[in-house]
Amino acid sequence: MTVRKLNKKKLGIFCGVILVLLVVLIVFICNLVSEAKLRKTAEYRLGEVGYSSNEVSAITKYLSKEQVEDIIKAKYKKDLTKFIKEKYFVYDNLERYLSYYSENEEVDASKVISIVNVNADTEWYSDIKNTDTSLNELMLVNKFYKLEEGYVPEDLTEVSVMYSYDGNYVSELLYDDLINMLDKAKKDGYTLVVSQGYRSYKDQADIYKSIEDSSSKESADIVAARAGHSEYQTGLSVRILPYNKSEDSIDIKTSAEYKWLSENAYKYGFVLRYPENTTDITGFESDNWRYRYVGKDAAKVIHEDNITFDEYYSYYVSKGD
Repeated sequence: MTVRKLNKKKLGIFCGVILVLLVVLIVFICNLVSEAKLRKTAEYRLGEVGYSSNEVSAITKYLSKEQVEDIIKAKYKKDLTKFIKEKYFVYDNLERYLSYYSENEEVDASKVISIVNVNADTEWYSDIKNTDTSLNELMLVNKFYKLEEGYVPEDLTEVSVMYSYDGNYVSELLYDDLINMLDKAKKDGYTLVVSQGYRSYKDQADIYKSIEDSSSKESADIVAARAGHSEYQTGLSVRILPYNKSEDSIDIKTSAEYKWLSENAYKYGFVLRYPENTTDITGFESDNWRYRYVGKDAAKVIHEDNITFDEYYSYYVSKGD
């Protein structure tokens, strides 16, 4: 019997071919697996919806996994990333932000968020809720939150005539901080007094009606609250003025007293309630001397972030209650 010799060269070629084929097959399979994995990633799927790479980066950075999944399931939202980067963005309000912005593109994203968060994208005095008085200094009273007619703070105390015009009452919650603030102002050379404190439901109703009768309901609504919707009724709102000066004679731009309050009131738990250029958020004209007690922690945030109490409440207190 003849024994054939093994052709090592041919065997080597054969093994080489097999090896190459195996490598190609493995690479092909790996590519298939990698592509399958890629198609499952949020980044890929967002791209399929229509978002650019920059938009995808923002969406995956600022939104939770659950929120990203919601975005993937929905249609492409052109202006989405204008809002999600903002500090006070609330995901549940996204559709309202986009809706409001589509009709008010001249308004920047942060202002849109403020307006929507406080419900000012809806009609004033609509969807009214009862004020949660158990929140004490953080209770909110505005055009969407109201107090009952019979509500009177149980801790009203009269402000000494050393610090107030006669007959003004405030909640004991703020009394010590109020006196400490006015004492410090006096020490710094400014005599400030409380010109308005607690006001009853009935007194507010009378004031509102007087303004309405002399002008119109629309005019009254921009300068005065309807009964039950005034924070004066909480005993936490005060009007503070320079002593013995008429408001008409005070130039806010040069007023040392106004500047002092602007720089120091928050240290004692007070914030300017209706700052300039916030009517679309608060619903009222600006009032340079109207202060609201919210406590030192809240006042610090409001002062540093330059927001209104309405905005603070909507983000830190209610969260869409």
